[in-house]
Amino acid sequence: MRLRYLFILTFSFIALIPMLLFWIWPYSKALETEINDVKERHLVIAKNLAGSFERYYQDVTGIFKIIDMEFEKEEKNKQFYDLLKSYGFNSVMLISNSGTVKNCLLTTIMCPIKVDNKILELAKNTIKNGQNKISTVTKDESMGTGPILLVTKERNDNDIILGYLSTKYIVQMGKNVAFGEKGHAAVVDQEGNVLSHPLDSWIESRKNISKISVVQNMLNGKTGVEKFYSPALKAYMIAGYTSVSNANWGVMVPQPLAELKEKAEKVDNTAIFVMLLGLGLALLITIPISFILIKPLEKLSKAIKDIKKGNDNVNLKWSLSKNIPLEIRELKSAFSSMMNNIQENKKAISHLAYIDFHTGLPNRNYFYGLSTKALEDMKSSGEKGALVFIDFDGFKLVNDTYGHRIGDDLLSSFGQRVIEYFSFTNENSFSFDLNSLPKIIPARLGGDEFVILFRDIKDDVEIKKIIEKLFKEIFSIYNLYGDVKIKLTGSAGVAMFPKDGNSYNKLLKSADLAMYDAKAAGKNTICFSK
Repeated sequence: MRLRYLFILTFSFIALIPMLLFWIWPYSKALETEINDVKERHLVIAKNLAGSFERYYQDVTGIFKIIDMEFEKEEKNKQFYDLLKSYGFNSVMLISNSGTVKNCLLTTIMCPIKVDNKILELAKNTIKNGQNKISTVTKDESMGTGPILLVTKERNDNDIILGYLSTKYIVQMGKNVAFGEKGHAAVVDQEGNVLSHPLDSWIESRKNISKISVVQNMLNGKTGVEKFYSPALKAYMIAGYTSVSNANWGVMVPQPLAELKEKAEKVDNTAIFVMLLGLGLALLITIPISFILIKPLEKLSKAIKDIKKGNDNVNLKWSLSKNIPLEIRELKSAFSSMMNNIQENKKAISHLAYIDFHTGLPNRNYFYGLSTKALEDMKSSGEKGALVFIDFDGFKLVNDTYGHRIGDDLLSSFGQRVIEYFSFTNENSFSFDLNSLPKIIPARLGGDEFVILFRDIKDDVEIKKIIEKLFKEIFSIYNLYGDVKIKLTGSAGVAMFPKDGNSYNKLLKSADLAMYDAKAAGKNTICFSK
């Protein structure tokens, strides 16, 4: 059989195989694949959230254990006072068995005379075996609180230490999770009352959803994946769920089944279109290929044999028609430039040693060399500059909640935004000429730490405007792998050259310390070196 006919038959047969397999493969298989992916992903997210809530529960109850309620002593301990507030405590009171308030360690309003009877009853019911526990979600109408949890502890004199714990942390953790259009996270207390949910009205009213089967499983301490009907979204959902062991809370991550069906249908429709298009193109291309491929293939075959014999001076300067497939032309071009490619690959390997893998930015070692040279030039010319040290806010929480794959994806996306913002079109743009360095040099030091060296900066006002404009572009919503959406913020420390340091190490240290000041100031802010 002649080669051209073999091409026609072979290419046509190869194009037909995917079509035949697709006809055999039903729509339900695509949907099953989508559901299996969701099962794994949602269950992992639910377990990560539950782990975070378990640590939060242990921290809160642990802090409460050490309260000795010698209020005169504790009131003077500002660090302890701030610690209680950081975990969400609105009030901490010492009350008698009848509800009379004896003293207040912490309160957002005036210390009340007596606690509400419903609050007192719930506090007493929460205390078990002399241990400090956390109650179901409630409200104190008399003090005008939103949804709160009661943290209780009984003293030997029958007095009760009572803490009002805000649910804002739980609400925010739940709302940080989003999938597709309506995928979300929901958290319930030990009786099925909503702690966190996309519907704020359900949070405010402490909606009880214990009748839903998946919620019953969570309250029974089970872990798994289940399909159920959601009254909130009025749709059938699939959810990964688990429980927070000590708190007896339930955590689930549901997503509407309709979204998975729609995605499966798109996959099927796209596959059909691509396969039909591929079959048509294969037939159109195969016939002329059979007539024009033979001669260039023979020439390439001869060249390969010559190279095999050790002849590096193979003549591959003959031209090919544009009708020849790209692969053949690229193969011919590759042989003609083999030695050049080897040299370029050596350069590329050397280049990669200076570029951060995840972000495409210069790495720590390369930035050190560039910055040292830039600072020397600035000293010689009397030029002023600034080193900006940027650190993500809550990056560890992203890894703990979503896993390191999402964290790596976030780093990569952030690096691309920095590259695009400063108009560095590709990695080759970072092959800087040490004799003519640019005005701006960005880099990744490691983890979620980034630095940017700015040259020709007049004063604090100018660099602050530059950073604020930069922050608006690079700190916003990131759409990551698996439909995860994260609102990223960061803190920045700024060290001015030469005022805050005239060498790389001094300048970096000053910027680093300023960044920690920005963290302490509430994050998502900019601080200058003092």
